[in-house]
Order: sequence, then C-alpha cells, then structure tokens
Amino acid sequence: MPVRLTTGEASNPVWSPEGNLIVYAGENVGFFAPLLAVRPDGTPVKLPSIEVLREGVRVRFLPNGSGLVYLQGLPSAQNLCLLDLATTKTRELTRLNNAGTIRSFDISPDGNIVFDRLRGNSHVVLIDLSGDPQKP
Repeated sequence: MPVRLTTGEASNPVWSPEGNLIVYAGENVGFFAPLLAVRPDGTPVKLPSIEVLREGVRVRFLPNGSGLVYLQGLPSAQNLCLLDLATTKTRELTRLNNAGTIRSFDISPDGNIVFDRLRGNSHVVLIDLSGDPQKP
C-alpha cells in the first residue's frame, strides 16, 4: 500500500544505495526546483540550498552512498557537482567551457560518471558514398 512521505510537489526521487535516504526535486520555480530529502519513514533531512533543473535525471548517489552527484546551472551551462553527505559540503566536479545541455547521467558501480551532452549548433551533412562525382 502506498504511503505518503512528504507534502507538496515531489518529482524524480532517487533512493540511496543503503535505502535510508530519498532525494527528490521539490516545487518548480521557473527552470529550477529545490533539492529535498526525506527518510523512508517521512522524516525530512536538511540539505544545503541546492537547485536543480526541473526535468530529467539530475541527481545520483555515489555507489557507496557517501555522496550525491547533481547537475547545477542553466540548461546550456551545466556542471556536475558533488554533495558530501557527511559534511554537507559541495564541490564542483566539472567546469565544462563549451555550451551543451546534459539531459541525463549515471554513475557506474566503480564510480565513473557517464553523461550525454546535447549541443544546439550541430550540423547535418549528407555524405554520398555512391562514388559518382557528377552528382551535385
């Protein structure tokens, strides 16, 4: 039977590997939503003030549960950051210098981060492999 753990808007929940913490995005404010956390019994957990984009996969726990990787920034200038759950300190993991949107990311069991980047200035090119030099 479903059990309500929190009130208000809650989207994109992610459970910690140990199952003792659920992190989710709260109510949307423009492009962003606050990152919130709750225990499985409904007890709220205080996190530093972190805002994530409201759509897509924006948060993942480290495999050992000690930290939380999240996307920070505007859609065309996002970077990956790490929240240390023991100290509640954050630090930037990437400083990507060319425009691109990260829609999703994941963390492998050995701790490697894999992510996609979508760039709006892509070009479509047709390559004709027929070998006919007379074709325009």
